[in-house]
Amino acid sequence: MSTQNWGIIINPKSGKKKFRRQRRLLFKTLRNNNITFDYRITQFVGHASEIARYYVENGYKNILVLGGDGTVSETVNGIFSAKIDNTADLTLALIPRGTGNDWARFWGLTRDGKKSLEVFLRGKTQIIDIGKIDYSIEKKQFSHFFINSIGFGLDAKVVDVTHKLKNFFGSHSFLYFIALLTAVFTYRSHKLSITSHEKTFRSRMFTMNIANGCYSGGGLKQNPNAVPTDGLLDVMLASVPTFWDIITAITALVRGKFLEHHIISSFRTQKLQIICDRKAQIEADGILINGFNPFTISILPNAIKMLVP
Repeated sequence: MSTQNWGIIINPKSGKKKFRRQRRLLFKTLRNNNITFDYRITQFVGHASEIARYYVENGYKNILVLGGDGTVSETVNGIFSAKIDNTADLTLALIPRGTGNDWARFWGLTRDGKKSLEVFLRGKTQIIDIGKIDYSIEKKQFSHFFINSIGFGLDAKVVDVTHKLKNFFGSHSFLYFIALLTAVFTYRSHKLSITSHEKTFRSRMFTMNIANGCYSGGGLKQNPNAVPTDGLLDVMLASVPTFWDIITAITALVRGKFLEHHIISSFRTQKLQIICDRKAQIEADGILINGFNPFTISILPNAIKMLVP
């Protein structure tokens, strides 16, 4: 692990009950290991992006996130929207403190602060891929980056419901499953067309997940074979289900056999374009995105280094 200066981004709302104690332990550990650092605490939605952009544009090569999937995703967006020549020489580290922690889960990182600090001190760097979605708003083009996965349809609806439930119950991993059960019986499907080098088709979409990492929704595997080091996106699309299909698909999802269900189509690609029949809900790493057709999703291979066990 590099002992160069680290820029730390802290989200106090992620696991806030233990926030102060964990922050004190982190700072003490860094000082005891002669690791220099600066830190910023996020104050509002999107603040992590601004902090990350500031860090890398001012010469920081190492960014540590103390937070959840959303904070990591905001950080990635700040890094990749920054005015710098090369992101591949940057290192991203994570101490997970969020609700779902799906990106952390892939790497075996847990909310155990002491174990996460051990990984930070003794871990190795792994070059990883980053996803990107391009879309338009009022005829202007925008880009959003994602580290774990992006979802359309029901996938995004579940994220929307989860955010609303958090306002009443706080951040708990079981909220994803409650949100899934709530949304699955009320969501209306979309007609869409998908174009890629590997596959072109039109379908009525119930849900779709495009993944760099295999976990989503607090530990579920919609794309169980997704690996963020292979330069590919794993695409899963579910057609309109019957009531019985919904029951059996949820069972298959929990059992890790989702792709075997008859309503599921899947393939792998580096780039695809999606056109929906009406404005669709979209989420990227649990962050809701507002945008319009066409949506172009691509992978940026070997984009940045990450500190892993």
